[in-house]
Amino acid sequence: MKERVVARRYAKALMEIGFREEKIEELHNELIRIQSMFKEYPNFWKAVSLPIYPLEGRKKVLNEVMRKAGFSSSVIRFFDILVEKERINLLPTIFSVFQELSDKAQNRVRGVLYAPEPLKNKDFKKIKGALSKYMGKEVILESDVDPSLIGGVKARIGGIVIDGSVKGQLNRYREKLLTA
Repeated sequence: MKERVVARRYAKALMEIGFREEKIEELHNELIRIQSMFKEYPNFWKAVSLPIYPLEGRKKVLNEVMRKAGFSSSVIRFFDILVEKERINLLPTIFSVFQELSDKAQNRVRGVLYAPEPLKNKDFKKIKGALSKYMGKEVILESDVDPSLIGGVKARIGGIVIDGSVKGQLNRYREKLLTA
């Protein structure tokens, strides 16, 4: 719990930078990029996150790599602080909170659309548009296959479940019959 509180402070600070520089989406994309770099190059992650290495060496490695990779000076400074304050291990939580704050600020919500088989691109876009209209926000959807649905689709968006599956309809009919 304390970890999330601390991560939230850093995410809010980064959001303030994004508002000030009018670059929230760019900062979000840079966070995605650096996380993928850490996953792709685990030795890079170790070099900047493990306290067994000298602090100045970790900062130097991070700064050099981020500069060569074309990261903005704001993000480089932000990561410099994370390393200096020994908070780099909070990065996944900071990213998660930053994404929530960014989505809220940009009037969007994220979710997953479940279908019994992969949807055609045109059907996915149509459903996404309908969900955006229903939610009154831009909906960023991931697609997932759930063969237990039988037919139809089910969406889980920002803590809300919209069940348009055959299985869901059958369950609702069963509940009505049991309560009648």
